[in-house]
Amino acid sequence: MKKIAAFALATSLMVGLSACSSSSEKTDNAKGGNEITLAVWGSSPAETKALEATIDSFEKASGKNVKVEVIQDNFQDALTARFAAKNAPDVFYMEAYAAPKFIKSGVLADISNEAKNQEDFYEPLIDSFKGEDGKLYALPKDYSTLSLYVNTDLLTKAGFKVEDIPSDWNGLLEFSEKVQAKLDKGQAAMVFDNTMARHLSAMIASDLNPVTEDGKADFTSSPEAISYLESLVEGQDKGYLANPKTDLGVDWAGAAFGANKAVFMIEGNWVLSALKTDYSDVKYQVFPAPKVNGKEQTMTFTVGYAIAKDSENKETAVEFINYMTGDGLKQWSEGSGTLPSRISTSEEMKVNEDPVLKAHVEGAEYGTVWSSGVNLPVISQAFDNQFMAALNGDKSVEQAMKDAEQEANDEIARQE
Repeated sequence: MKKIAAFALATSLMVGLSACSSSSEKTDNAKGGNEITLAVWGSSPAETKALEATIDSFEKASGKNVKVEVIQDNFQDALTARFAAKNAPDVFYMEAYAAPKFIKSGVLADISNEAKNQEDFYEPLIDSFKGEDGKLYALPKDYSTLSLYVNTDLLTKAGFKVEDIPSDWNGLLEFSEKVQAKLDKGQAAMVFDNTMARHLSAMIASDLNPVTEDGKADFTSSPEAISYLESLVEGQDKGYLANPKTDLGVDWAGAAFGANKAVFMIEGNWVLSALKTDYSDVKYQVFPAPKVNGKEQTMTFTVGYAIAKDSENKETAVEFINYMTGDGLKQWSEGSGTLPSRISTSEEMKVNEDPVLKAHVEGAEYGTVWSSGVNLPVISQAFDNQFMAALNGDKSVEQAMKDAEQEANDEIARQE
C-alpha cells in the first residue's frame, strides 16, 4: 500500500497569489505525464488509511502514479507560498471557505467541461466551488453538517424524554433551561460554539446575510439576528449554555458530551469517531439542527479537489479527481467515515437510513455552506472578536455587532 510522506514547507514567501496566476511557460491545457502530486493536510489514521487505499485503487485502475505530500504547516498559507514559488502541486485539497480567494487569484484550473456527472453532487456542495463566472474549479470529496446530539441517559436522569425536545431554537433554549435545573453541578444542558462558522445559517434564517452582495459586512440590519445572538448570551449568563473549555474544563464539545457533562450539543459528524472509540458507553440520539424562525437550517462544511492551472499533468489530474469523486468515492467514504458528496453514492451506501447519520445527510439538502466570497475570513474574524466581547459582558450584543461591522469594513477597505 502506498505510504503517505510528510512534506514540510521550507520557506516562507510573502507573495500574493495574484503574483503567480499567469505563466508563459505552462498552460492549463497541458496534458503532461502519468504521475501527479497531491497535497493534503494531516488527518486521522482512518482517513489516512482510506486515502492510501483509494489512491492504490486508482493507480491499479489507471496505470498512473500519485505522489502524496502532507503539508504540515498552515495549509492555505503553505499552498499560497507554493504557488508563489511556481512549485504548486498538481492536485490539492481546497476548503470551500478558502476557495473564493484562490478562484479570484486565477491559479486554479477551470474543470467545468471535464468534471463528470456534476448534477449528481449535492447542489450546495458543488456550487461552493464555482466562481462568479459560473465556472467550476474543484470537486467536493465529502462534507459534514451540524446536527443536534442528545445524551439520552442524562436526559432521562433529568426526568425528560426525547419526545419532549422542541424542534425550534427558542423552544430548545426554554427546554434547556428546564433541563439545567435538574442537572448536577458541573453539568450543562447544552454546550455551544461562539464562532460565526457555527451560526451563519441561523443568521441567514434571521433575515441577515453578514456578507453583502458587494462583499461588505452587515451585522446590524436585522433585529431578528440580534435577538438570536442575544439568546446565546442570555443562555450563557443563565448557565444552561456552556463553553466546553472555559465553563466545563474540557477541550471540545465532543469531550464534554462524552464525559456526561452536557445533555445537548450541536456538532458535526466528525464527533462520531470519538463517540465510537473514546466514549462508547455513552448512549445518544441525533436529530436535525433546530429550526430558526421556522426555517430549516444547518451549517455545511466541505472540502474539494482542485487542480493547479499551470499543472503540466492536467489530463492525469482530471482523471484522478473524477475517480476520487466517482468510482472511488464509496471506498473513500466507507474507509474514512466521511459523508459522500454524491447523491447516488449516498443512496448506494444507504447513509440516509442510518439513524445517526440521517439528520446529517438531510442537512446537505438545505444547509448553508461555510463559504461566502473572498472577504468572509475578514468578516468572520471581526464577528468572532466582537461577539466574544459580548459574551464576556464587556458590551451589549447590539454594540458588539456595530463594532464588528465597522472592524470588518475598515479592514476590507484597507485591503482594497
